[in-house]
Amino acid sequence: MGTPVEDIKARLDIAEIIGEYVQLRPSGLSLKARCPFHNERTPSFMVSRERGSWHCFGCNKGGDVFSFVQEMEGLDFPEALRVLAKKAGVELRAVDPALQTQRTKALDVLRWVTKYYQEVLRKSAEAEPARVYLKKRGLDEVTIDLFQLGYAPEAWDVTANALQKKGFAEIDVFNAGLIMKKERGSGYYDRFRGRIMFPIRDAHGTVVGFTSRILNEQPDAQGRVPAKYVNSPQTVVYNKSAVLYGYDMAKSTIKQAGYAVLVEGNMDCIASHQSGVTNCVAISGTALTPDQVRMLKRITNRLVVAFDADAAGVAAAVRALDHAFAAAMDIAIVSLPDAKDPDELIRRDPAAWPKAIAAARPAMEHFFTIVTAGKDLNSVTVKKAVTRELLPILSKLGDPVEQSHYLEKLADLVHVAVGDLKKMLTKPSPTSPNVPISTTARQPTSSKKDHPRAVSERLLALIIADPRFLAQASQRLDPEAISGDDLRDLYRTLLVWYTAQHFVTRSELDAQAAALVGDAQATYALLSLLADREFPPDRDVPMEEDFLSLTGTLARHTLALRLRQIEADIARLERAGLSASAEMSGLLGQARELTERLRRLG
Repeated sequence: MGTPVEDIKARLDIAEIIGEYVQLRPSGLSLKARCPFHNERTPSFMVSRERGSWHCFGCNKGGDVFSFVQEMEGLDFPEALRVLAKKAGVELRAVDPALQTQRTKALDVLRWVTKYYQEVLRKSAEAEPARVYLKKRGLDEVTIDLFQLGYAPEAWDVTANALQKKGFAEIDVFNAGLIMKKERGSGYYDRFRGRIMFPIRDAHGTVVGFTSRILNEQPDAQGRVPAKYVNSPQTVVYNKSAVLYGYDMAKSTIKQAGYAVLVEGNMDCIASHQSGVTNCVAISGTALTPDQVRMLKRITNRLVVAFDADAAGVAAAVRALDHAFAAAMDIAIVSLPDAKDPDELIRRDPAAWPKAIAAARPAMEHFFTIVTAGKDLNSVTVKKAVTRELLPILSKLGDPVEQSHYLEKLADLVHVAVGDLKKMLTKPSPTSPNVPISTTARQPTSSKKDHPRAVSERLLALIIADPRFLAQASQRLDPEAISGDDLRDLYRTLLVWYTAQHFVTRSELDAQAAALVGDAQATYALLSLLADREFPPDRDVPMEEDFLSLTGTLARHTLALRLRQIEADIARLERAGLSASAEMSGLLGQARELTERLRRLG
């Protein structure tokens, strides 16, 4: 019997594993595809079953089945080993320290607590209202088990105590996002209490986080109404922008069907799977992210979208699909007959759901119909309003053929030359006069030193040089302000470590960082070198000034980006003739608040 790695390679067909991500076609004795790691028109990505290897002649990447999964999923080797061992049916018996990274420990916690929540839902008297609720929502036992639904007890520390009795370290439970630090005194309490638990799984079916729904929505003794939904925070294993709810169960049928059905909520997705439409995933948020679009494009280029009927119209749908349009995906929109969402439609008439999907119309046809419905297109005012609403959508289309087709359609509709519309398409939108102070007109050209990436690197180097700054950083700077996924992930990790251990010296931090592996280890090593150069122990200038300057620069950059987005939304509403709308009022309030915060930052 060989090593686990050898056993896994012997049992798995590398072409089948890679074929889950790209469409492979025969090419002599090998298989070829377009490379998933860079854009190319002519396939140069080759897979050899005989050698158990892959190589791209375009970007020169290559390796075995482990390196492919690591590259595609952003995993370190121990995680890739676990994923592929599960697929191959190979048991990893030895508790090898190399497998016990911070991430794998958190995954072990999540694996156990998922079963714990399931058991509570099945057997606890406290969970009876949850069982009644799920039955009322039309879910059967098979579906509840398939999606691993559970229930979190209502007491403040029941789950934390259960995990402690099982032998899990407090730091690993914290890293898994299950407990929160008490505001007063020491210790932790359960993040999820009195809630139905919806495990969020990655592409391989591994639980990485949770969405939860409260059952008792009544105010507490202090009059506070609990949040209806509480989700896992960003953790060492969970990045909400890089997962799609239900993707692990939908990916094979998405490939077979040739398209993915995209819905908004977890219950919509679960109801769809129970009804037999299993190529369905949910965004569980406000919009598709670039990472989610890349996930989908690996296996299909067609999206059939069914968002809630009470969503905020065309503009909301376009914003949600922004990155999918830019990626030139083929998008169709489902109309929900007399139902507010897919879940309601399916509960009323399961057969109506596949019919609604089959009747989906191309997204732009749908938007044209909605925008022009009941409008007098002989009116110049209406023509201008229709053009102002549809042109921004056309500008998002990543396929030039599709964009040209609909520009011609709009030109025919409003009787304007296509050339004039093209000029309007490329003309930058004016900054709204309703915004008190605009950042767009006064942003200086950034030097390389002031680039958000460079500033983020210097800030992390400073923190490595003196970890005591983590206390201030946790209060002053959200992880999203850090530029670059690698730096952002490391910053989150540093905050998690500090919250648990409150180390104050670099030697303590370096000792903790010894557990890092792969890219995270390399990033930390490079930043350590930068720390040695920029912030040596014998430095004459106090680092406090650097810290305040760096965090201030990143905070201003983040606020400016938000303000520019709001300005664009304000301009969009003005073009649509919605200056007096409630949405406009809200946006103007946000713009004033952000402008004032920018002014205070200087």
